[in-house]
Amino acid sequence: MIELLVRVGFHDVAEAESFDSALEVYKRDRPKISFVDMVLPGKNGVDLTRAIVSLDPKATVIAMSSIINKKMIRESLEAGAKDFLLKPTNEIALSSVLTMWSD
Repeated sequence: MIELLVRVGFHDVAEAESFDSALEVYKRDRPKISFVDMVLPGKNGVDLTRAIVSLDPKATVIAMSSIINKKMIRESLEAGAKDFLLKPTNEIALSSVLTMWSD
């Protein structure tokens, strides 16, 4: 994902391996857009989305998963995600989401 983000023009990218580290990265960096995998060690991506949005109600969270699960997609959007991307994604889909949700 990082390589794809760099290819479409994002060069200041941070990555986290778990719910706790992702929340710390968000608190520290306050990224313009957060891509949140729905499957995480510990708590899931829906919980992380809720935590990010509770810290910053204007946060732009894009949910991602390699699993097509309507319930999970619905829960992520209800938790505050702005959009959902299926993994692996491609440059066209990513560019479309970035265009829609970037300032």
